[in-house]
Amino acid sequence: MLQQYLFIFLRNAGIMLKEVKFKNKRGETLRGLIQIPKKYDTAVLFLHGFPGTMFGTAKRICNPLTKLGYLCMRFEFSGTNTSGGKFENKLMSQEVKEVKYAIDFLKKNYSFKRLILVGHSTGAIDAALYAYQDKRINKLILLGEVCHLNKAVRYDFNDQQVHDFWTKKYIIYKRKGSWVNNKKLKKAFYDEFFKLDLPGSVRKFKKPVLIAHGEKDLIPVSEPQQLFKLIKQPKKLVLIKGADHGFKKRVHTKQLISVIHKFIQNPR
Repeated sequence: MLQQYLFIFLRNAGIMLKEVKFKNKRGETLRGLIQIPKKYDTAVLFLHGFPGTMFGTAKRICNPLTKLGYLCMRFEFSGTNTSGGKFENKLMSQEVKEVKYAIDFLKKNYSFKRLILVGHSTGAIDAALYAYQDKRINKLILLGEVCHLNKAVRYDFNDQQVHDFWTKKYIIYKRKGSWVNNKKLKKAFYDEFFKLDLPGSVRKFKKPVLIAHGEKDLIPVSEPQQLFKLIKQPKKLVLIKGADHGFKKRVHTKQLISVIHKFIQNPR
C-alpha cells in the first residue's frame, strides 16, 4: 500500500517509478526501483547501508533528487529484503561486485551522459571500494562514511555479537518488526572488516568526490575527515550540523540534497 502511494505521489510530480530486477554473477535476482523524471541527462545509483534496504535513507535521498531532474536507481544487494540470496552468506566484497551489474543494467536500458555513484554507510564502503574500477562513474558521493574498517566493525557489531562471532561463528539478529529479525549472519562478514583496503581504493579514484557527514552521526566526524585527507583529486567535505547517521530530520535532508545537487552540477 505504501508503495502504491509513493507511485501516485511521484506520478503527480511528473516522475515515473518502475520496479526493476537484474541478476548478479551467481544468478541471484536483485530487485530495485528506478525513478525517471521527464527530462534528465544524469543518472544516480544509490547503494544502501547494512542491514538496511532500498527504503529509508535511500528513498529519502532519491525522491528529492528525482524532482531535481536526476534519474535515480536504488536496489537491494543479495541477501537483503526483497532480493535473492541468503542473508547469512552476505559479504561486502560480494556487494562490491554487484555494483557492476547494477551499472550494466542502467547503461543497457537508459541513456544518460553522466553517472553519479552514491553510497550510504556500508553502501559508502562498497562505493569507495568499487568506484576506481569503473570508468563509467563520473563522480562519487560518500555519506556516513568511515576510514578505518577495523574500527568501523564496532559501529555495526556490539560486544555480545563479536563474542558470538568468535565462539559460534555466526550471530542471530533480534530486531522485532524488521526484515532482518531472527536472521543468521556468518562470521565471514565480520572478517572482511580486517581485510578490505578502503583507504587504498579511494586513493585510486581520480575523479571528484563528495563526503557528507552528520555531526551527530554515531560514526565520529574524525573518520570521514581522515578519509578526506587521502583523496588528492577534486574533493569536498561537508559536515551537516545536528544531522544523524541517516539524515532523518527534514531540515537535514534538505541541506544534504542541496549539497549533493551543487556538487553534481559543478562542472569540475
